Amino acid sequence: MRLRLFTVCFCFLAASFWARSQEVEACHDFRFCTETNPYLQLSNPAALSAFSGHVSMAELSFRKDNGKLVSLEESPDSYKAGAETESYFNITEKICFHGKLNWSFFAGNDMGGQILMDPAYNPVNFLESDEATVGRKNREEYSLVGDMAYRLDEQWALGCGFEYVSADQTKVKDPRFSSVWMDLGIRAGVSFRPAENSLMGLALVYRNTLEQLRGGIYGTTDKQYFVLTDKGGFYGTLDELAGDDNKIPTTETRPMSSTFYGIALQAVTGSVTNELEVLRRQGFYGKKASSSATFFEYSGLRAAYRGALFTRTGANLHRAKLELKYELLGNNENIFQYVTPVGQNTYVDYTGSSHILDRHQFEAGLGYTWDKGVDGYLPSFSTGVSLTGRGYMMKTVLYPFYRNASCITLSAEAFARKNLALAKGIFTVEARGSFRRGSGSPRDDGALASSSASSLRSFDNYLDRQFEFDTAAAAGGGIGIGYTLRLGGKITPSVKLSYDFTGLLAAPEYLYGSTRHVALATIGCSF
Repeated sequence: MRLRLFTVCFCFLAASFWARSQEVEACHDFRFCTETNPYLQLSNPAALSAFSGHVSMAELSFRKDNGKLVSLEESPDSYKAGAETESYFNITEKICFHGKLNWSFFAGNDMGGQILMDPAYNPVNFLESDEATVGRKNREEYSLVGDMAYRLDEQWALGCGFEYVSADQTKVKDPRFSSVWMDLGIRAGVSFRPAENSLMGLALVYRNTLEQLRGGIYGTTDKQYFVLTDKGGFYGTLDELAGDDNKIPTTETRPMSSTFYGIALQAVTGSVTNELEVLRRQGFYGKKASSSATFFEYSGLRAAYRGALFTRTGANLHRAKLELKYELLGNNENIFQYVTPVGQNTYVDYTGSSHILDRHQFEAGLGYTWDKGVDGYLPSFSTGVSLTGRGYMMKTVLYPFYRNASCITLSAEAFARKNLALAKGIFTVEARGSFRRGSGSPRDDGALASSSASSLRSFDNYLDRQFEFDTAAAAGGGIGIGYTLRLGGKITPSVKLSYDFTGLLAAPEYLYGSTRHVALATIGCSF
């Protein structure tokens, strides 16, 4: 797998250099070029037909995080190393190509709690029952993106593209949970350009994600371990980690699968870009086999809007972006029992299902950036601000009990960046600031009918920590420096260093710490 990816990476870079040698155009930094091109903000691969020229980058990065101001899926002491390369270029007058390769390795100490890779993504989650079993987690990830557009004529174009992500995560202390992640997305689209500065597009979207989960015990096997099944709002049941009939198997893997399909519409008019995407989601946890249970089945709807405005006056560029996301997800828990007839194989007998969760997730983001002196390789000065709000509302019904929960987190970020031309190079200095705060209701419990006993659990230790992380007032700041060397032509290596600090504005009640430090070093090259 790794050998194939590195082989593709080498071929991709070779093609990029070949294309660069065939083109002579103005030289710009890769990220600035792609972030300020309206057509490259669209997910429709056919929109690549509006791009001309060539721009590429390759980058190595190392990140170090420290501090106990972390969410349940984060580590108080971790590092992450990565390598990435990306390119946009015209192969011929009619064909435009975009490719991206990425590899990263993450190692985090003192990690427990959440077992799945991305808890917010799933309608059901699993947590370790004992907070004393925290240990080291390693995660390695590969991603490959390829898009191509073909111009039929001056107005019409077709495009297709894919994105593939593969990852594996392992905890190296009992109980040892391991996950293998696969994410495959395919898009096929068409675009129409009635004028040079306008575009309309339509794309069909398909995506499938699969996380295969397994638990294991490699140390003292006579010790019992338990898993908390979070069915919504940190409310659920306690299951033993033993055998393959419980929620998490120990000798085989069990899949959490989601399939998306839908449509995306794009419109570019002058300096304004718009994109609306609507996807249907269906999924399950378990194996769809006669002898293996499907524990949960879920479905929902995703909608997203992305808009951008680009206005240039002289050597000044003004950029504004708006993003809106919403997802409705409902989850059903199957009711079943394992049946073993005399002399026959065991099979699963389903007797019904219960609707246990309705969850609404939303996110809104608004940003503005002013770039001054955009005629050079980099703007002479840039400054901007962004506002983001994200949250959820959910109702979990585990009859006869229910739990309502809600949370919203608001955050603001601002930056200022100065690029100074020095001989053959460019020296960059940057300052950043941030603030976040949230509110909501972590639990509003009740009963639909009277009950004398229940096996349900409320995981309050995890709930209170995560809710405080999402809502506690915090402020931060950061600095960054960089140097870019102009070697001639389009080859421009660079190095960047940055440091960010975040701290709570009041002493924490449930979190284990109140500060977070992040250091990042990057070595790259645009060409």
